[in-house]
Amino acid sequence: MVIGAGSGNDVAAALHNGATRVDAVEIDRAIFELGKAHHLSHPYDDPRVVPHFDDGRAFVHNTDRRFDLATYALVDSLVLHSGYSNLRLESFLFTEEAFRDIKAKLKPDGVFAMYNFYRQGWVVGRLVTIIEKVFGAKPIVITIPYQAEIKPSDNQHESMTFLLVGNTASTKVDAIRRKFEQQRTFWSYAPPTINEPINGFASSPPLKGHRAYQIGPARVDTSGFRGLSRDDWPFLYLREPIIPALNLRGMALVGGLSLAVLLAFAPVRRVRPDGRMFFLGAGFMLLETKGIVHMALLFGSTWVVNSFVFFAILVMILLSNLYVLRMRPKALWPYYALLAVALVANVVVPMSAFLALPGAARVVVSCLVVFVPVFFAGVVFATAFRDSTQPDIDFGSNIAGVILGGLSENLSLVVGFNNLILLAIVFYALSCVLRPRSRLAAA
Repeated sequence: MVIGAGSGNDVAAALHNGATRVDAVEIDRAIFELGKAHHLSHPYDDPRVVPHFDDGRAFVHNTDRRFDLATYALVDSLVLHSGYSNLRLESFLFTEEAFRDIKAKLKPDGVFAMYNFYRQGWVVGRLVTIIEKVFGAKPIVITIPYQAEIKPSDNQHESMTFLLVGNTASTKVDAIRRKFEQQRTFWSYAPPTINEPINGFASSPPLKGHRAYQIGPARVDTSGFRGLSRDDWPFLYLREPIIPALNLRGMALVGGLSLAVLLAFAPVRRVRPDGRMFFLGAGFMLLETKGIVHMALLFGSTWVVNSFVFFAILVMILLSNLYVLRMRPKALWPYYALLAVALVANVVVPMSAFLALPGAARVVVSCLVVFVPVFFAGVVFATAFRDSTQPDIDFGSNIAGVILGGLSENLSLVVGFNNLILLAIVFYALSCVLRPRSRLAAA
């Protein structure tokens, strides 16, 4: 199984070494098509290759197959999942729960390999710690160019780092480890075909006249970071739970510009903003963020899933407006109560619990948990807006609250996404208690 199969290099290597079947998982069909058309070995034309156009985490969790080798092949998008989220497209591949999924899909003697330019020594240390916790064994860590030790402060931008670990009954990685213990250096040459007839374990380069690359295991200092990546806090590249200075500057800039626009154009001296509408806007932004993250975990970080989330939110808003037009509710407290129950359910039930459900049930239950709060919040907003005597002021108050909610999303970097719902509950509680009062000031 190759996660991040891309244009086909890892697939071609697997076929060259005798793989009888390769499940090639790639999220971007365009990259696959480029590889299919232009790769010199044409690996995707081989009948032994089964392509899957899916998110890696979703495929691993849902497949029924067991693998001799699972590989993360440069799964590094450098792209944010959404403007409403601090996630990158590959974030959920590097959590403790994701590695447990990988382990569960390996054969007893299977092997898991991953490689990338991980950029910082402490990132490698975090990955080693998670792998050791999940697999119960230290991985072999190899860097190119060779490093004897990786420290948390090391700059790894120029180093390709490989991590290799075996499943519970696997002896393959232990055999490699023993080889390195006997002779720490392995010599490799380019192109790879030169290496096939020679024994690379030697005290000096076995071939003359060719450039040799020294390969050996590195000791990894696993200090220098705080917290492991989990589904609720999937920020592999954040050294500790903190809002970085860059984010704080962005928050200050957006908040300052928003206040400047408010003071310049809003009639703040004549009217009083509506607190209820303000905090309804703030809470709704957190619900939207929760929906994006929840669905990304359950069904993959694909643009189709993203589009479905926004579509579903818009549908729930439409349904809530139609409900208000039809039923004409008077009291808002029953809907606040139902909204609170739905939000508490989001806090109590972890996101990963839904992964165990079968396909149809996972869709239905997760949609109920994620989108029902949007419906109740929409009923509250539509009813309050229907009864408004100053809709322009109320709508402006709601937009101002949206800015607050968007800025508050950065707190997920500290408390995680699940606890972000607690803040949404606080916002909605404030909107419930802040009844609208007469906003017209004395002339």
